[in-house]
Amino acid sequence: MEEKSLGKITFAEFGQCKDRPFLFGLHLCFEFDGGSSGCCDGCKYTVNIHEECKWDNVDDKQKHILKIIEFVDETLKDAKVNHVSELVNKPVEVTLKDSWFKDFRILTEVI
Repeated sequence: MEEKSLGKITFAEFGQCKDRPFLFGLHLCFEFDGGSSGCCDGCKYTVNIHEECKWDNVDDKQKHILKIIEFVDETLKDAKVNHVSELVNKPVEVTLKDSWFKDFRILTEVI
């Protein structure tokens, strides 16, 4: 079952995942339902940069990296900020599927 909740970003960084240093990209955590619930993005917006990662070809890896950079750029524009750290406390709508993070969007209508 899919559900949407209003909330805010509580954590926003760009770099290596702390527990998975081979994953590089955007990391976000959210609070919703008045602070009684929350989740993180599950490294959805990252790319495996480990030298032993087997990509079908270099173009696929580069396309994935570009997709993440474009996503970060779009997210920053929607939030009207210039840095990932400025995303903290921005209002969002978080989508969960079967209680797992699926996606989010910046609530541009209230910014």
